[in-house]
Amino acid sequence: MSQGLSLITDAEVGTLLQHGPLVDALDAAFADLAQGEAAVQARHRIDCGPAKLSNMGGIWQARHAAAVKSYITVDGQFSFLVNLFDTAQRKPLAVLEANELTRFRTAALTRLVARKATTGMAAPRKLAVFGAGLQGRTQAEVLCEEFDLQQVCFVDPVGDAAWVQAFGQRMGVDAQLCMPQAAVTDADLVVTASRSKKPVLDGEWLKPGAVVVAMGTSLPNGSELDNATFRRAGRLLVEWKPQSLVEAGEVVQALSAGVLSEADVVDLPQLYRNEAPWRRSAQDIVVFKSVGIGLTDVVAAYSAWQAACGRTSA
Repeated sequence: MSQGLSLITDAEVGTLLQHGPLVDALDAAFADLAQGEAAVQARHRIDCGPAKLSNMGGIWQARHAAAVKSYITVDGQFSFLVNLFDTAQRKPLAVLEANELTRFRTAALTRLVARKATTGMAAPRKLAVFGAGLQGRTQAEVLCEEFDLQQVCFVDPVGDAAWVQAFGQRMGVDAQLCMPQAAVTDADLVVTASRSKKPVLDGEWLKPGAVVVAMGTSLPNGSELDNATFRRAGRLLVEWKPQSLVEAGEVVQALSAGVLSEADVVDLPQLYRNEAPWRRSAQDIVVFKSVGIGLTDVVAAYSAWQAACGRTSA
């Protein structure tokens, strides 16, 4: 990267970010958020005809970093851009194309939550992933890196069987395309990355102690999970309540149906302040709903910029 304000491309971001260090950076950032050393700017959306424009951001004051991510959505297709700033020197640092950045930070957050929610538990052995698109594939990859998984079941009606087989060989797991119930049965980890506005699984299929991560939609009119999932879980983990209570369909609809109350929704700042445990028992089904918040974009952009400059976090 050249000196001064530069554009860091998607291709460069893909080589600069690494899942492991990014997970550790997110861990530090949420600990700082819990202590008031970071802040989140909620997502704002406008639309005109087929085009939607969204903005979200955050400040990671512990690292003197701030960023705003802007993106357009047209016909379900996204294009992302991040402006990164130095709060100590009061200047912009870089502009980053952020399609790859968004992919990395979303999967890294899943890996972080899965790590926390399975601490002290038997090691996960089976993963079910709903949606074998780019995000679903990345989710599966990072969870295979985190855990010694034996089986990965992908649920996707248009899934690429050849890719699934190659994935299994590359990651050293038994990977296959499955029907929904077969995928969820006995799965320790379940990830939904489908963009479906309707439930993709029956919560009665979930085994006690399973961890469910849903991130396919960030709109209030859709939910990948059903009421049975929330009744059995009894609690819902989210990134940050001010945003999730408004735009996360799983949260909005579960509250509206009376399956959960606001007291049953716990966010990451509360967890990092030890105001609630990640799980209450080994039999608990842990559900985490991710909508994507601006602080994770700050962390990913700052990490990519540091790597581009050949720096390491303090």
